[in-house]
Amino acid sequence: MTLCLDLLEDEVMSVDRARILLQQRRPDTAETELRRALANDPDDGEAYALLGACLAELGKRAEAKEALGEAIRLAPEASFPHYALGHLRCNAGELPAAREAAREAMRLDPTNADPAALMAQIEVEADKWDQALAWAERGLALDAEHGPCANLRGIALTKLRRGDEAAQAIDATLRANPDDPTAHANRGWQCLHASQPKKALGHFREALRLEPGHNWARAGLVEALKARNPIYRLLLGYFLWMGTLKPAARNGLVIGGYVGYRLMDQAAERYPEASPYLRPFLWAYLVFVLLTWVGVPLFNLLLRLSPYGRHALDQAQKRGSDVFGLMLLVTLATGVGYWWTSRDVLGVIALVVGVTTLPVSGWMTLLGTTRFRPVGLAVAGVALLGLAAIAMTIKKGDMMPLLNVWLIALLGLQLWIVFGGRGRVKD
Repeated sequence: MTLCLDLLEDEVMSVDRARILLQQRRPDTAETELRRALANDPDDGEAYALLGACLAELGKRAEAKEALGEAIRLAPEASFPHYALGHLRCNAGELPAAREAAREAMRLDPTNADPAALMAQIEVEADKWDQALAWAERGLALDAEHGPCANLRGIALTKLRRGDEAAQAIDATLRANPDDPTAHANRGWQCLHASQPKKALGHFREALRLEPGHNWARAGLVEALKARNPIYRLLLGYFLWMGTLKPAARNGLVIGGYVGYRLMDQAAERYPEASPYLRPFLWAYLVFVLLTWVGVPLFNLLLRLSPYGRHALDQAQKRGSDVFGLMLLVTLATGVGYWWTSRDVLGVIALVVGVTTLPVSGWMTLLGTTRFRPVGLAVAGVALLGLAAIAMTIKKGDMMPLLNVWLIALLGLQLWIVFGGRGRVKD
């Protein structure tokens, strides 16, 4: 009897210690404690739920789903396993399933603000800012000091272009909890929306001081550092503004811009006397579109070359800037070679490598998502067509038919990357 009581006490202490370790952002140590508790009691639903949360923090999504599924089986009336599963699915981009889990968590514990915060986070991921604001305010009605709901309310207000309200809301959160790294990151992004990169830098640095692994703050720090360049500041302003629009509106603007370009180009051809006035706008549009496609890897490369900035980039950004830099170097070298020698093969290499940087740049931004592999295969196919055009040029054959096919395939690939979304995060 005494041995059983000792085992039960040890199990309870292990679960309690794990809960504290999770709050301290030490999921690896918490996992050890929970596995010890489950070794003593394999039917502990709470331990399985906390284990699922730990595994999710550690990036072990498949194992986390399994643990949370077991927690729901053992404790079907507990709210937390559904809440944790909703977070896991939200982070993986599985938004309908995440909503279902969040609603079940809310049904089981209607007085808890956490499921409302999760619903707000899901709507933020879905770019539904009005719904996100409504859910965040619903959570704050349940708990006026709920930090995640307050932060998500600030995000929604920023995206709804209610900048003054957003700044006031985030400042109120920071006054209540000046050591909240998410609130500092939130304020930094709000400053970027207001075109204040220097002020944003201070908040991102403070967020990273409080929590060195805060991914959202690190992403903001990179953008703020690049925004010190006036050209990228304008580009970032465009990206952030587009991010406040609904997906249909964004796609409509992109398509409308292309249609407008085509109409203006036709007008320049039909009315030569108007061409000198129209051509500058056409060239400006093309340069702008090119910047929207390659601006991020280009300025990541410039940041990579700076002594301080290189430490702000993550591994994916560094790899992307390396690939972009190598392709840019090959393009410049062969372009200069073609200008100097007039050899057709060098001109084709410069064209193929230079234009292929567009889909490659977009492809590298998909690293870690389910779209990375299929887009990569398409990029490889387009690259092979380009290499075939180069080989045809070397053999003195007619490479124009193949080059035209390559350009059409590349345009289709670029449109797929731009309009296809990011895809889910890989398990």
